[in-house]
Amino acid sequence: MGDDAVDEENIVLCCALCCANCGLYADADCFGCSGKVGCCCLNCEVCLKPSAPCLPCVCCGPKIECDGCSILNAQVQCCQFVISAALPCNNEVPVAVAVLGATLYPKCGFCVKIGDIKGENEEMER
Repeated sequence: MGDDAVDEENIVLCCALCCANCGLYADADCFGCSGKVGCCCLNCEVCLKPSAPCLPCVCCGPKIECDGCSILNAQVQCCQFVISAALPCNNEVPVAVAVLGATLYPKCGFCVKIGDIKGENEEMER
């Protein structure tokens, strides 16, 4: 997990296509809302979660984050629902294909977490 409000490893994929996905946040820390949008390594974040790290302007602010430096990235989380996208894909939004909770690529299965997919993508890169 990066230094943001959502631990992407605990997102269970509901649907995904290439570098965009939506899922359920399977973490006890799902109370509240957060979001970020970025271009290159500069992100603007908003967070209304009691357990999240403080941002420069209390609940919002700019942040420099080099997590693969996608040209464009976005993430919105409200309670258990998370929508993420990145172009090109990065370590927070790996390449995946999923429909109605059934993940088809890079690993077949039901209710697969992004953390499990990230492990598959790392093995495929070797």
